[in-house]
Amino acid sequence: MNTMTQAATAKREVQPLIQQEISQINQLNEHHVQQVMAYSKGLLDKLFPLTEGSHRDVCQYEVYYQHLLAFFADGRKAGLQQPGQFVALCGRKSAPDALVFKQDGRHVEISLGHCEHSDAAGISDIQVELPEQQAWFSLVHGRQFAATSKEFTAPDGEDYRIG
Repeated sequence: MNTMTQAATAKREVQPLIQQEISQINQLNEHHVQQVMAYSKGLLDKLFPLTEGSHRDVCQYEVYYQHLLAFFADGRKAGLQQPGQFVALCGRKSAPDALVFKQDGRHVEISLGHCEHSDAAGISDIQVELPEQQAWFSLVHGRQFAATSKEFTAPDGEDYRIG
């Protein structure tokens, strides 16, 4: 067998092995994202509890007048136990791109938009403001980034700016 034939044979043998490894790594990454999302939604339950149910089970968020509603797969809906914690949104009330909550002077932003790593409700990231460090921390992606000015709309329609 000549060198060219040996190289082609080796390439054919390696290709499926690489594909298999890539597939396993993708499965591990997806499992990790699901674990992080579950933990992050548990944090939402602690900081911004719903009147019933869990953020883990929400399949859609919507703003009705000035109140946040969370809808569940079985048709139930719930609001926040402390409605005043919902302070702003980005996008349409019926399909927000982001929701902003506030507790003890600290903002938490939920980014919505169905993408590769979003959950049933469309949550793609949950970011926590770190005002003492002038930064934000992404719970889902596990990284900190410098605070920039962010503009939203308050539930009453007024401008809402962070930073």
